[in-house]
Amino acid sequence: MRRETFRAFVIYLIGVLSVVLTACSSTPKESPPPQTTSTSTSTQQAQPSQRYDLTGKVVAVDKSRKTLTVDHEAIPGFMGAMTMAYPVKDEQQLDRLSPGDQITAKVVSTTGGFWLEDIFRAAPKTPTP
Repeated sequence: MRRETFRAFVIYLIGVLSVVLTACSSTPKESPPPQTTSTSTSTQQAQPSQRYDLTGKVVAVDKSRKTLTVDHEAIPGFMGAMTMAYPVKDEQQLDRLSPGDQITAKVVSTTGGFWLEDIFRAAPKTPTP
């Protein structure tokens, strides 16, 4: 009888631990609703996306890899200031950019990756006397 009681206790303990461990597992944090635009492709629409404003200076344009390396300011809510190569899906946007250009753009972030879109050259700053 004592052996059966011990076996029942072990089974009960395993059940309780599995419930506790399941309840304590981390759950994903709630994120703000994704922003969408009318220029999204069907692939982009299938994944929730976030868009962040980027301001920076073009360091390099690599048309063969479809990347734009940008020395950018901090992107609030996304990342700090740094120099980084970003994929650009619309190759035509790379044709009008060159190193040294000041730009603004949108960083699109999805569960499948990130890229730049809506890239515009900023007007050069005029020096103050």
